[in-house]
Amino acid sequence: MAICSVCFAACDRDAIYEEEQYKYVVYLLSGAENVFTESYRLDEAEPVRYFSVGVGGSRPNAEEVVVTIEPDRVLMDRYNRNNFDIDESKYARLLSADRYEIESYAIAIPANPVDQYVKVPVKVRPLGLSPDSVYFIPLAIKSVSRYEVNDDKYNMLYRVCIENEYARQRVSTYYAKRGTEGAIILSGLKLVQPLTGNKVRMYAGNYLYRTTHTLDDILRYSIVVEVNEDLSVNITPYGTIEVEMLSAEGYNLYDPEAVLTEKEERMFYLYYRYRLLNTNGTYGSWMEVKESLTRVEEE
Repeated sequence: MAICSVCFAACDRDAIYEEEQYKYVVYLLSGAENVFTESYRLDEAEPVRYFSVGVGGSRPNAEEVVVTIEPDRVLMDRYNRNNFDIDESKYARLLSADRYEIESYAIAIPANPVDQYVKVPVKVRPLGLSPDSVYFIPLAIKSVSRYEVNDDKYNMLYRVCIENEYARQRVSTYYAKRGTEGAIILSGLKLVQPLTGNKVRMYAGNYLYRTTHTLDDILRYSIVVEVNEDLSVNITPYGTIEVEMLSAEGYNLYDPEAVLTEKEERMFYLYYRYRLLNTNGTYGSWMEVKESLTRVEEE
């Protein structure tokens, strides 16, 4: 009897183990705070990126499962509370429905798939999105035709970032600056942000971007650099700043293959002058800037 009891207990343990081992659980793939991020090129009219709906388990799901998803604001409200307290000006934004398309909200994961997930295409019209804002498409699993839903991964925030050839939003792009601003020697790093397919934004001269800066600060210090087809550039104001391009051989151009040492660098060579709007409505003195910017590549 003792031997039989041991055998039955072992069988029960094996059955429980096998049941847990091969239980299928449906989820939306995401990272920290249930955020999944994709970056969209500004030089494409309607680029497509993807998020994934998966079925967890030690073996591929033996039956087809249809997963229906829907918009869901719960995570977005929580994200804003956790990250920005009561400062609503910094809140992440809901990506407007006229800016994206998800062809179908019913996703079929076939039986015995090679991969235990399906990639869902998301078409976005990114032109006009701001590099200063966080944009989300909040989604959640509404229902499944079979199996269970992962309680921790049933919803997610699909973050839409923008990028072009010269800068990215997903991981901030910095350029090492060298040159002069009047009698000041320029050094350090400069944040460069994408605006359109061929335009970036940066602070003029030696001004440094800070996360505490407001929209008024950005409008006061920012210039726009546009890269033309011949790799020459145009420098214009972003907001209230006044900017004038100056002439010098080898300046006001972009070189994607500059050879400085043993490798090619992506560089801007800029020559301009600027002046800032004072609080009393007048402009300050002109400051002349001659700088070279070398892109710092992400690791």
